[in-house]
Amino acid sequence: MIARVLIDSDVVLDVATGREPFVHESKRVLAHMEARQALGLVSAHSVTTMFYILRKLGGSEKALDFLSNLLTIVSVATEGHNDIVQALESGFSDFEDAVQHECARSNGCGAIVTRNADDFEPSRIPVYSPREYLALYGAVT
Repeated sequence: MIARVLIDSDVVLDVATGREPFVHESKRVLAHMEARQALGLVSAHSVTTMFYILRKLGGSEKALDFLSNLLTIVSVATEGHNDIVQALESGFSDFEDAVQHECARSNGCGAIVTRNADDFEPSRIPVYSPREYLALYGAVT
């Protein structure tokens, strides 16, 4: 069992926006965290990014409500100076993904769940799609 899992913002936004066809597996990943089968984490910078996107789509109140509910299911992983320095030196082609990776690493995560696994190729942590992550637990239908 993977004890700590960083959930990329794309997975959370699938749920928040009902984005088909991804919403169903993404909801199941969050349900896995809600059932405390693993500790789900989202990076601090992802929370602000998600707020910005959700506010544009449905207004501040809806965005705040969604994020408040989300934070009853997952915890916020902090990022610090060393994470940013390591991200700059990581060899990732996308800086935001590099920061996600370093955040996961410094917060002791055993996996990252994202729909953009190709962007995490240099990762030193296992990276799974929602479907792959659920398959680890025999939870794919």
